[in-house]
Amino acid sequence: MARGTTALTALAVLLALAIPGLAGGQVPPPRLVEDDEEQEPAKPAAPPTPPPAAEPAPPPGVPAPGAPAASVPPPAAAAKGPLLGPPVLPAPEPARRVVPVQTSWAKLMGSWAERRRALREGDPAGAEAAQKALLAAQQELGIENLFPLAAAEVRAVSRALASNLPAEALSRAEVAVTLAPDWPESHLARARALLASSGGGVGAALGAVADAVAAAWRDPQSIRALRADLFAALLAAVAVAALFATLLPAAVRLPLFLHDFHHLPLVRGTASVQAAFLALVLLATPLALGLGPLAVVCTFLLFAWLYLSLRERLVATAALLCLFALPLAAARATAWSIWTGTLADRVQQIEHGALSDEEAAAAVKELPPDAPAPLLAALGRHMRRRGDLDEALKLYRAAAAADPHAPEVQVDIGNVLFLKDDLDGARASYLAVLDRAEGDLVTRGTAAYDLSKLFVRTAEMEKSSAARANAEQMAGAFLARHGSDEDFSANRYLVDVPVPHAKVAALLDGDPAPGEIRRSAEAVLLGPAAGPRWRWVAGAMLALLWGLALASRRLDPVRPCFRCGRPVCRRCDGATGRSCGQCVNVFEKRGLVEPRDQARKERQVRRHTALARGAARVLAVVGGGCGHLVCGAPVRGALFSGGIAFFAFLAAFWSGVAPPVYPSAFALPVRLLLAASIGLALWAWAIRDLFRRTGG
Repeated sequence: MARGTTALTALAVLLALAIPGLAGGQVPPPRLVEDDEEQEPAKPAAPPTPPPAAEPAPPPGVPAPGAPAASVPPPAAAAKGPLLGPPVLPAPEPARRVVPVQTSWAKLMGSWAERRRALREGDPAGAEAAQKALLAAQQELGIENLFPLAAAEVRAVSRALASNLPAEALSRAEVAVTLAPDWPESHLARARALLASSGGGVGAALGAVADAVAAAWRDPQSIRALRADLFAALLAAVAVAALFATLLPAAVRLPLFLHDFHHLPLVRGTASVQAAFLALVLLATPLALGLGPLAVVCTFLLFAWLYLSLRERLVATAALLCLFALPLAAARATAWSIWTGTLADRVQQIEHGALSDEEAAAAVKELPPDAPAPLLAALGRHMRRRGDLDEALKLYRAAAAADPHAPEVQVDIGNVLFLKDDLDGARASYLAVLDRAEGDLVTRGTAAYDLSKLFVRTAEMEKSSAARANAEQMAGAFLARHGSDEDFSANRYLVDVPVPHAKVAALLDGDPAPGEIRRSAEAVLLGPAAGPRWRWVAGAMLALLWGLALASRRLDPVRPCFRCGRPVCRRCDGATGRSCGQCVNVFEKRGLVEPRDQARKERQVRRHTALARGAARVLAVVGGGCGHLVCGAPVRGALFSGGIAFFAFLAAFWSGVAPPVYPSAFALPVRLLLAASIGLALWAWAIRDLFRRTGG
């Protein structure tokens, strides 16, 4: 009996050791105690609790009731063991998704209206909150420039400066720069506010001016408007200088022509007055027929050519060539400077400006069947920035069909597919761009950048790092301006490729404006004689003039007397030198005339000299270089006349040939001041030089 009891006791002990719930009740084995360690007193054992009622065993993997959750091993840990192979790692956590566009154009304009209301009511806290909402909406919608809102802020800067509120002016200027960083006027307003504020300075203002110059260089509308003003002023100056260089010397030589005309066989026996009247009628024939100024110039040169010096003939030839080339030059200048109101301007506004939802819908509705690819791509990018992915994809695919060799469109298509969770389609678009866009580093770099974001999404980190490194090498500066790794909004996380400027400018090739300008210039210069063969007429006219110059020795035209200006005529008084017959008898052959006649001739010479000097000085005061043209300095006179006319035109049209939509409150007055100052300085230089020449 005792042996059986002993066996049962040993079996109970073994079962207690095998059951985990009972193992905790055992006494722990003794441990060593260090010298500097205090041994804790043993805690009294808790009284045993009665075992609970039997419950059904839970299924595998489910913790028992009352057990702590941390004690339950995860499924991967449960599968660990030498007989079950290596441990199964948990699936990687998916990458953070791109946040779709959550604002709208209506919310942006609502924030703008709320800010204006708060400023009007003197609520700075409300204005600050509305301003933050406005700028956040601009960034989320991917709008680069809000030109109308920036123009309103620039006007507010002018009002604040006029009210002696420099701090407010600087604050409004900063907002204007943020709203439209590509508008030069916002940077100029900031420069003016920095000069007026106590916290600014000349260095900061010059930096803002440099930013304005850089913005103008980036903006095709600004740079082409400047080209238009410069080309228009240059062509006007060339026309004025050419007219002066041909008509004034011819007008001075008119008495010589009238004298020789009287010796022609048909009018030789008539009175001098009648012959002169007939000659003037012939000179006025182009005006009577309405043939235009170019025909008048050619007629005057034809009659006065024999009496001009070699230098005057060369200058007149250059002037005539400029007048004949003026229509073609005007057409070419128009092609280089036209922008406002064109299709290229429209595409640029869509790409780098902002359209309202109504304007965008109307533009899409009015698309012609043969719409160019840049317009379709710009509208697609606009729709993508507003969050309308279906319409954006439709427009992008239409652009790709219109221009299959446009890799930038494939990048944008890949971005739309990425946002629509079509990762395979996006990957195919990016890889196609990397294969096709060989010379376009910006497009290739952007495709590699967006592909790296796709690899992050699919947890392919090694491929993402390699694609990102390639992107940084190819288009690091572009991606630094437009990309972001912290902003997961749809318009910042993925980078689009805008329509290249070369393709936007190519839309101007078929514009009819240059042809219309050329035809208008031909009509103004030639009148009814304008036609396709007028260039041949120009060549024939120049050949005739230089043929007359070669035959001048045979024709033997009269020359002006260097003393009194009378014609030196071999037919009238037999004079062959530089002096007329009267001057030869009075000044070279002493004693042939009476002292009274000699004194009268001397007075005539002095009167002629004074009249010539006075006329030259009056023309210099009135027309700058015109005085040089009548006193034997044609090259200098033409240069002075053209330069003064150039700056005079810039000052007269200081607002621009094609005034901007938002007139500049700071650049235009500076332009007027510079043009007027330089023009007046050049005019004073011309007067001083002419007075020095005629001072003896």
